[in-house]
Amino acid sequence: MATSRRPGRPRASSAATIHEAALELFLERGYDAVSIDDIARRAGVSRGTVFAYCDSKADALWASLDAAIERAGAAIGASAADVDDGDRERPALGRLVDALALAVEPWGTTPPAALRDARAMGAVAALRDGAPARLQPVVDRAALALALERDALPESADASVEPIAIVAAACAALVAWTQTPRRPSAASAVRAATEPLAAARRASRSR
Repeated sequence: MATSRRPGRPRASSAATIHEAALELFLERGYDAVSIDDIARRAGVSRGTVFAYCDSKADALWASLDAAIERAGAAIGASAADVDDGDRERPALGRLVDALALAVEPWGTTPPAALRDARAMGAVAALRDGAPARLQPVVDRAALALALERDALPESADASVEPIAIVAAACAALVAWTQTPRRPSAASAVRAATEPLAAARRASRSR
């Protein structure tokens, strides 16, 4: 059981303190029973300070996952720049797989608490319901890359469906990965789930 911190003693990084305090409380009391005021008291900061870093308690729950999503989006953007420079040998779906694996590489074999303890926190529904909107920027970037490759519109089925399927497969793989006793790295789990899917889609189009 995590120990409570005395109010008025925030750690060096307010963001890290707030996110850690929130996760502690979610685990102790359950996600639905925790308020922003509770998080502020546990972190030893004001309510306004909490809102400076989190628009809602969902943001505190998603903090480490949002960081991975941002890494994926940045990686897709970087790979698109490479393609503009003339490297057109790498298919867009392959670049999406690479970006998703890169995004979770910092996790190694240790799941972030939000994923590992989601059930104990009572936060499964909050993660499930928040995932589509939070992952949409990654899907949109991948769809744009695929549209450029296929001379299609980003919103067309030809460009948008496959990125959704691959991102969903990566998410499902990560959920299963958290429950694996002798787990590989998160990046390996993502690649194992998404590379065959991307390869199959490329093969079906080349027939």
